[in-house]
Amino acid sequence: MIIDFRVRPPFKSFCNLNIHGRRDPNPDPVTAPGVWLDVPPIRSVEDRSIKAFIEEMDEAGIDVAVAMGRNSPAPWGSVLNSDIAELVATYPERFVGFGSVDGSSEDAVNQVDRCVGFGFKGIAMDNGWCHPPLYDDDESLFPVYERVAEHGLILSLTSSIYVGPDMSYCMPVHIQRVAMKFPEVQIVVPHAFWPWVTEGCGAAFQNSNVYLVPDFYGYIPNSPGAEEYVKAANYYLGYRLLFASSYPIRPLGLSVEQFAALPFKDEALRQRCLGGNAQRLLGI
Repeated sequence: MIIDFRVRPPFKSFCNLNIHGRRDPNPDPVTAPGVWLDVPPIRSVEDRSIKAFIEEMDEAGIDVAVAMGRNSPAPWGSVLNSDIAELVATYPERFVGFGSVDGSSEDAVNQVDRCVGFGFKGIAMDNGWCHPPLYDDDESLFPVYERVAEHGLILSLTSSIYVGPDMSYCMPVHIQRVAMKFPEVQIVVPHAFWPWVTEGCGAAFQNSNVYLVPDFYGYIPNSPGAEEYVKAANYYLGYRLLFASSYPIRPLGLSVEQFAALPFKDEALRQRCLGGNAQRLLGI
């Protein structure tokens, strides 16, 4: 089984996210963000078609995808949790929903409760994009994490160079502190702290409730630090490394191909990282 642990499919308000905006087919290699280089056209993105997305899942061999919500100001954009619930209800065998919570909202704890009502398995937060920006270990977020723990939800905390005003927001120490304070909460980290790769692997070494989701930072050829994620999986992280395409940043098929080509020590480990670990974590 292959489980893509982070997609933002072309369905309703997902299309409002900045990552679904028009793309330059020939980006300037000097000035374009690295994630937009060497990306072939993606039909489902161009057509904004959920039908085409499902077809691309089938072509890539992806059985299930985690539809990650987002609740962020412009220019990043937000997704309605009701749209995520509708997506899961429409394709119950193909999607697992993670609702979004705005950590800077006075209503944040109640937002967690409403996500439970939608039947989501997890909560997605992008705290560096809050207004004002928050570090993941800001004490104002602790009541939200406590409610996540009470409901037994998975907590997704996106952490990388883009999420926050500067790269101090993705320093692993912030999520390390959350993991130590809430050891009962299973924390997944999309983008896996890039570029603080060794430090992020260290946070996961210390805390067994931390799962790393390097997505494209881990499988794009020549991505700095990517080999450290594989080293960690070959040593101690083999049951807590998760595959994700982070679609629409990268095509589904290319993501599977490049991730599967990483130098895992054996095929059993490769299959766990492609889907077995996620299957166990999600309880599916």
